[in-house]
Amino acid sequence: MANFETPVTEYMSAPVETVTIGESLLAANELFAGQGVSALGVVNDEGELKGVISRTDVLHAAVYTHGETFRVPDRAVEELMKSPALQVGSTAPLSEAAKLMLKNHVHRVFITESGRPVGVVSTRDLMRAVREKRLKTPISEIASGSVVKVKADDPIALAVDRLDLSNKHGLVVVEGGFPVGIFDQACALQSRRLPPHTAVEHAMDVRILILPREIGMGRAAEQALSMNVRRILIEDDRGVIGIVGGLDFARVMG
Repeated sequence: MANFETPVTEYMSAPVETVTIGESLLAANELFAGQGVSALGVVNDEGELKGVISRTDVLHAAVYTHGETFRVPDRAVEELMKSPALQVGSTAPLSEAAKLMLKNHVHRVFITESGRPVGVVSTRDLMRAVREKRLKTPISEIASGSVVKVKADDPIALAVDRLDLSNKHGLVVVEGGFPVGIFDQACALQSRRLPPHTAVEHAMDVRILILPREIGMGRAAEQALSMNVRRILIEDDRGVIGIVGGLDFARVMG
């Protein structure tokens, strides 16, 4: 297996998207949508990292109301943030960040210096590392056989519930048994003001990547990155047999 001892600074993204203690979940949700991120560092007035707020946290705080699938409550981010945020120093190897993600089942680790966030490494950055190593190991070796599905004509309210109950970040949307999209946390938050009975097909992400089980991890990561998708469906002559998410690429570095 390839070596992933490269310093995290080689793969981190910067600057870090943050919210300040005292800001609202509503503001955090706007940043999720506007910046295309799934989590934000929560900092104090001195810029020190005190926690992290994610889309998952916002969805768990959802308030269900008549006429809408749900709404985001106007609560301070520190009420729901996870603290402390997972972090490593700037000299840590990428493999250390990957192991932290796997152990804690999170999709990003912050890079800090003197308590302040200077970067963040996400599962998408792990995919970049796998692509650069050109790994030939079959993608099926890290795939999960646990594929949770929802029908394209099912109501959004059912899909949101299934996301929560299954503890998954994304559902495979099928039509006639064939995958036609993904309904993930971003889709749920974007569709929250729609009537609960609205069909999933009106809120799903139609960008999907379906690959054969024998394709190499490096090639799979390359295609996923180029299409800007976070999940890869694995298929054989029996149909879809597995799914690979960003966190699965951390297994390569363990």
